[in-house]
Amino acid sequence: MEKTRIHCLMLGYLTYTCTPEERAELAILISKLSDDDLYDTIEQVWTDFDSPFRMSKEKAMRMLSDILKPESQTNRFFFSHPVSRRIMRTMTTAAAILLIVGIGTFVKYLTVVTAPSKAVFAKAIPLSPQKEAAYIRNLTLPDGTSVILKSGSTLSFPETFPGNTREVVLKGEAYFDVKHMNSKPFIIHTGAVKTTVLGTAFDIKAWPEQKNVTVSVTRGKVKVENEKKLLAVLTVNQSVNYDLRNVTGVKQQKVNAEELVSSWTKQDMVFNRTTFESIVRVLSKRYGKDITISNGELAKTLITSSFSGTESLESILDILCAINANTQYSLSNNQITITNKNQN
Repeated sequence: MEKTRIHCLMLGYLTYTCTPEERAELAILISKLSDDDLYDTIEQVWTDFDSPFRMSKEKAMRMLSDILKPESQTNRFFFSHPVSRRIMRTMTTAAAILLIVGIGTFVKYLTVVTAPSKAVFAKAIPLSPQKEAAYIRNLTLPDGTSVILKSGSTLSFPETFPGNTREVVLKGEAYFDVKHMNSKPFIIHTGAVKTTVLGTAFDIKAWPEQKNVTVSVTRGKVKVENEKKLLAVLTVNQSVNYDLRNVTGVKQQKVNAEELVSSWTKQDMVFNRTTFESIVRVLSKRYGKDITISNGELAKTLITSSFSGTESLESILDILCAINANTQYSLSNNQITITNKNQN
């Protein structure tokens, strides 16, 4: 029972879903494990955790062994701090997990845990196209198209869009804001239904277990067809529902498309006196960016704001920094840093 619980807590820790109470419970459970059980647990977490980083079992275990040696560089770092041996072992284990699954460096993690008055770091969790999204995820495709993928959905797309079309495969639900390209239509495949656009915004609902496909347009024009015929041409605030079991089951209607989309895209994007630190953890996970808040005082600032979830990350950060006066952010590659304007 305890092994199952610690396994769940470790996975929760790696996906930033652990509460403070659960993190404390994790520390206690780790302290009770034998080294052999600890190795087994971490090995299972390594197997279950969805990380794009891959390493052989042998190499992972060698790295973990090196970390847990008393004479290792990691342990010398811990012993130099005024913490108990139990906490030292817990933190070392956390460092080992992070190192093995490739989610980030343990030094950045330690900065957050052992020195809350200093920088707070939120590490982006990669999205695997082979697995269902565990949460709503905002993506930017190779052509600049923006996609909001609903939790439980998958979207398959190439690293580049060769040829005369841009084609993706969706299972589930997603909101697309397609980059306009006259000579290169964007095509979404949802089973037997194909949706084609040049540059527009719309929502597609096509869950595998359901026998219908729904397309709703918030901007522009969309063509929906199956393998045999054209089903509908939609413009703003129009929707079509196609019953896959009945070729004549096509229902087209007027809708409030913006409201329909935001009913799910705004999930987790309403903040009521929420700490800046908590907000950036949500944004980091959702937008796939590493975000650092430069100091603990700024990280603990309480903010009230709400978003539809269809905005770009830059737009959201602009608003947050405007709300929290004297705050600014900088973007470099995949890393965003939030600081006070007067900070050196």
